[in-house]
Amino acid sequence: MKETAKIEPLNIKTAVAIGYFDGIHLGHRLILQTAVDFAKQMNLCPAVFTFDMSSSRVPGKGSEDLITAKAKKKQISGLGIEYYVCPPFEEIRELSGKEFVDRILSAKCLNAAVVVCGTDFRFGKNRECGIKELAKLCGPYGIQVFPQEPVMLDGERVSSTRIKNALKKGNIQLVNRLLGYTYSVTGTVVHGNHMAHGFGFPTANIMFPKGCVLPQKGVYITDTQVDEFRFRGITNIGTRPTVTDDEEAVVETHLIDADEDLYGYEITVELLKFVRPEQKFDSVEELVDTVKMNIESARSLVFGENRN
Repeated sequence: MKETAKIEPLNIKTAVAIGYFDGIHLGHRLILQTAVDFAKQMNLCPAVFTFDMSSSRVPGKGSEDLITAKAKKKQISGLGIEYYVCPPFEEIRELSGKEFVDRILSAKCLNAAVVVCGTDFRFGKNRECGIKELAKLCGPYGIQVFPQEPVMLDGERVSSTRIKNALKKGNIQLVNRLLGYTYSVTGTVVHGNHMAHGFGFPTANIMFPKGCVLPQKGVYITDTQVDEFRFRGITNIGTRPTVTDDEEAVVETHLIDADEDLYGYEITVELLKFVRPEQKFDSVEELVDTVKMNIESARSLVFGENRN
């Protein structure tokens, strides 16, 4: 997948999926797959237009994303998108609806023949335009607009907000159903305080990515991807209140029946099942006993467990 942050002309006609696509959930996947299908039918290039909010986000104001920009690109690439345009939000936020169509969707940039988006798509300065305006503005350019209805699950709309709320409550099984894939956190293993190793259950620690919604703090049964290998494990997401006062969130994973030296490796930790909330124990001994019980619970699920 070719990626660019520049708004520049393409020399090939495209079928473009437009949106922020935070999480790449089932609703987003419908939009993206529809663009890919149109591209195949009409001999177009399947493309995405999204934007980067990182420099516009105000920390702690509820604007965190579900997944990182890197994870978002990986998910989109896996759906067959060939061209990915993602400028900083500041470059498009002041464009009127008419300017957006003229500068972004026309031959001046995406050279779109087809645009696919959600029925709630808003664009233009202050979100001034919706689907009706999009179709009207695209008409003179010969661009066809195909809005997609929301995907429903259990009688409710699939949305990033719904997934964030479930994630904050530790309902990871619902999160995974709404996403259509297993929620995960990726990072490079760093050195911790080595206390867990001394307790008999060494861990691989990665920092939780900044700018993303933190799941319910606590213990999860997980699968961890290391290169081509996968390990079942037990993971604590949180600040480890029994042993440290550090408030930065850590994803601390014990790989069951494995003793791998993973420092410096990039690993991906997939969350399968919530076990218990994070808690502060009265003693280290109580912590160790509880972790051992959590490990045994996870070990019993190594075989034959449906991850979702």
